[in-house]
Amino acid sequence: MSILTKVAIWPLLTGVLLAGCANQSIQTTPDLNKIKPVTHTLKQQVTIKRLSDLLSDPAFNQIDRAEIYFQRGVLYDAIGLSHLAYFDWLYALELKPDLADAYNMIGIYYLRQQEFSRSYESFDSVIELDSSHQFAYFNRAIALYYGGRAKLAEMDFESFYQFDQTDGFRVLWWYFAKQSYDPQAAKKQLATQTKALDTNSWSAQIVRYIQGELSEAELLNQAEQYAAEGTQSINQNLCEAYFYIGKKLKLKGQKQAAKTYFKAVLSTQVYEFIEYRYAQLELEMLTVDVDKS
Repeated sequence: MSILTKVAIWPLLTGVLLAGCANQSIQTTPDLNKIKPVTHTLKQQVTIKRLSDLLSDPAFNQIDRAEIYFQRGVLYDAIGLSHLAYFDWLYALELKPDLADAYNMIGIYYLRQQEFSRSYESFDSVIELDSSHQFAYFNRAIALYYGGRAKLAEMDFESFYQFDQTDGFRVLWWYFAKQSYDPQAAKKQLATQTKALDTNSWSAQIVRYIQGELSEAELLNQAEQYAAEGTQSINQNLCEAYFYIGKKLKLKGQKQAAKTYFKAVLSTQVYEFIEYRYAQLELEMLTVDVDKS
């Protein structure tokens, strides 16, 4: 998902997409043959090397070095080296304690580790430093949602939604929070908010899928079409499509099928998208649920 700034690789799964209408049963095996080999990391690695060289240059002051550490951390995160990224963001905060973006990324790191209290604190720090930092509200809402505090999460999802009511991803995440404790109200809210969406956007197609207007085969075809138009790469679109198919399967109680799609998300290697980040968290939570059952 392109909402946020820009290693284990799951083995490719096999399957065949089935055509059909939205009211047919959901297919439970993704076709990963559409995923393209990842070839973009060389440029990022070269940039990391250059930033590392700058850190040893005495011409840069403390504030400059904080920014360099932060940017290098973003690049580490974008190629799947989240732990190295975390250390760079910590270094950045040591040099510049009011660097809101560093707190935001550290909060995401803690969330992925299911260290929810530390995650909340990090996002609180972002908002204290910059109350207009819209993604801090979004990320804190996600932390509250995964931390089992969906009602509290709704306040932050609403704040994030108010920044852009045409974005389907903002609508979807708010829907997931409300659906966890009031499915009927969530469905009604989603139907209302859909009217304001940009109907030609990729995110609107995912909303249509969640509402049952598209089958997952149709959604995956849309992923290819939108990639061909250049809005995002096919891997980015598939990362998002697989994730939300997994979410819908999970809501329908099809946990094993949902796990298959969340694993498929990881196969896209779009490390910086929130769907990639939280697919692993979804898998961990589903594994716990399956073990309990």
